[in-house]
Formats: sequence, structure tokens, C-alpha cells
Amino acid sequence: MKKYLLLILYFAGITHGLAQDQFGIKIAPSLSFSRVHTNLDTTGLSSDGVALRLKLGAIYDLAIKDSYYLSTGLLFGAQQASIKNAILSIEEEHELQYLQVPLLLKLYTSEVRLDTRLYCELGFIGALKINDRVTKLTEKQLFIQKFWAWGLSGLLGFGVEYNTSLFTSVFAGISYQRGLTSMLGKQRDTDSVPKVFSYADFVSLDVGIKF
Repeated sequence: MKKYLLLILYFAGITHGLAQDQFGIKIAPSLSFSRVHTNLDTTGLSSDGVALRLKLGAIYDLAIKDSYYLSTGLLFGAQQASIKNAILSIEEEHELQYLQVPLLLKLYTSEVRLDTRLYCELGFIGALKINDRVTKLTEKQLFIQKFWAWGLSGLLGFGVEYNTSLFTSVFAGISYQRGLTSMLGKQRDTDSVPKVFSYADFVSLDVGIKF
């Protein structure tokens, strides 16, 4: 009986070592900031600082080969959109909440030590806005009057993953998410300010567990 049990565990270990799809939970405290641009770079508009936000949700890693995975999932994420201009007396901040669907290629190294591998992930993140609210406003009338309902970002991340048991692992890493589409859908009509574009970026500490 012991011989068969050891044989089962041996083949289970081989299967796990070669390739195994995994579900997981990820929590990512993030620094959220935005890049503000206009068609004519003479207005003096800029973003208004950095905010601490959070991303969390479920992930799914689909095994392609032993060291290649396609990573997706469903994450809830909050981000800051801010804009200011001292001359025009514009200073406002918004918090936007999104459901995010990543589509990433995750690459692993061989073991750097027992049960420990490094990884790199890169790809795109689609986002659907579910809520937004004003968190700071110095004027009675909003300058940013509408946000797009969707967005697209690129992501690059690095980290380390440790197998705590045969089918469970924990990971920690850092990632940079860069907005590729502008958040702003409609702005206040004014002759002194041309069309404004604002892109959301994150620097995140990614931690989680997979099973």
C-alpha cells in the first residue's frame, strides 16, 4: 500500500512540475497617478500628485508549457484621476473604480533555489468603469465632466514564486501598469483649454496565493 501511495505522489509531483493550471487570489496595494497632456502644450495643466489605491481579485494561470503561462482573471481596481492649473484655478480629483480583465504572458525561470522560481509577466489589461466620484474640487463647476466607460493598459511585472506544498504556491512581485487610452470623455467647454488627455498609471506591490 505504501508503495502505491508513493508512486501516486511521485506521478502527481511530475504532473505538477511539468504543467498545471492554477487559480489564485491577488492583492496589490498600488500608487496611482495620472499623466495629463493637451494638443497644445501651453496650458500648464498637470496631474495633482499620487494616491494610494488597491487592486484585488481572482486570477487564473493557464499552463502552455512548463515555464509559460497565460494569465487572466477578474480584478477590482480603484485609481485616481486628477488635474490642476493655478492660473485657471482648476484643481480637482476623482476616484474611478473598475473591473479589470488582464491578459498576460507569464514566463518562469528554472528553480533558483528549492521550490522557488522567478517570473516575468507582460501583456494588456482591459477595464470597465463601474463607478466614479469627486474627491476634491476647488470650483463649483467640474472641469472633467465625463469619463470613458472602458480603458486599456499595458503591464510589465517581475516577482518570485514559492511552492509551499504540492499544489499551493505564494508569490510576491512588483508591476508597472501604464494607461494606453485616455480616461477623459468630456471636459468643460472653454476657449483657453484645448482637448485634454489623461492616462492612468499604477506602480503595484503584487502578493497572493495560487492553488
